[in-house]
Amino acid sequence: MSEDIWVISGGRFVDLDLSVVCEEPVSGPVMEYKISELARYLLNPAPLTLEEKVIGCKVRYRNTMSWALKNIFSKFLPRKKKFEEDEIHLVDEIISSSKIGVPTFQDQGLNDHFKRISQMLRPYDPVQKKLASIDKSRIDEIMAMCEDVGGNRFQLNLQGNIEEKIRFVTSSVSKKVKVVLSRAYLSNGLFEMRGFDFALLKTNEGRKLLKFTRNGQTKYCVVNENYDFEFWIDDHAMISYLHLFAQAVSSDSRLREALLLCAEDQARPLKLLFSNQLEQKYSETYVPQAYRELLKTYKISKNDRDAITEVLNSFQTVVSLNYVDESGTAKPKLFTNISVLHDIKALEPIKGRLPRLYSEIDKKAPVSSEGRLYLLDSMRGYQNA
Repeated sequence: MSEDIWVISGGRFVDLDLSVVCEEPVSGPVMEYKISELARYLLNPAPLTLEEKVIGCKVRYRNTMSWALKNIFSKFLPRKKKFEEDEIHLVDEIISSSKIGVPTFQDQGLNDHFKRISQMLRPYDPVQKKLASIDKSRIDEIMAMCEDVGGNRFQLNLQGNIEEKIRFVTSSVSKKVKVVLSRAYLSNGLFEMRGFDFALLKTNEGRKLLKFTRNGQTKYCVVNENYDFEFWIDDHAMISYLHLFAQAVSSDSRLREALLLCAEDQARPLKLLFSNQLEQKYSETYVPQAYRELLKTYKISKNDRDAITEVLNSFQTVVSLNYVDESGTAKPKLFTNISVLHDIKALEPIKGRLPRLYSEIDKKAPVSSEGRLYLLDSMRGYQNA
């Protein structure tokens, strides 16, 4: 059942001897939270091994133009123009024209047949042709280019010398390769979700998050059910993300549905992102879900509607989960589920003007460590993958 999905419990003070965890004394009480396997995955600093599709490479050439000549030319070119010309001259992005991946027919003989055809066509691929004719002495660096299911491209740094890197690209283009990420948390509120085993979504293994003070600083660590140390949490922003995710999961049925699809192998999770603001602002014509019925129920003037709209565009937290729906027989679709959380303190300017409306929203905003948040809006969109 969807209500079985959880992230983190409320905190409670416990009497613990943390001498095994910390070599130095711990002052004051210890706050304990129970966390799910999903929460542990998000916090875990361990590296992940994933598969990414190589679509080409980016080649950076040595700039053989002497500094003297560059200085002469720079006198006749604007600074910005000079930089752009330099970039065009030094970097070359070579992308494969092949859209064919590894064949996955049930007939292995048919798969082998298409693989042989693909091998015969490889010498004619733009990446293969370019790298076969390139002057390797001019190459300063070469990086593999990958592309995710949403069409977003990113570069992959390679190990070895130039010859080894070229061999890697030519043998890997249009194929999936193993890539090691440092952890599930990438940066700036972005988490990689493909490394989590969603079969564990609703399990409870007794993992705990401990919060305490050491040397005047707040510390967090994860322990197992026997309080054996597992790992430290260095970036405390991740704790906030955990609480926000829990709030979104508990209040947004669409988000729970998306997570359940992943647990049932009907969807493939990709990324989880936390941000501070929707790109599109709410307006008189674009009203969030939480207010649509309320604005119909109460008689609200044009000025009050404008005041409501203004406060709704501040104090937001946006939780976005994107995933590929693979439940149907049609072409898979890339979905993005967006949960917009709103801090009720944003409504203080209209509390006195619209007490009944405020009271209705107040009922939906539970107390949490991140403030009193309620689900302002929930939406879902898709594109063909």
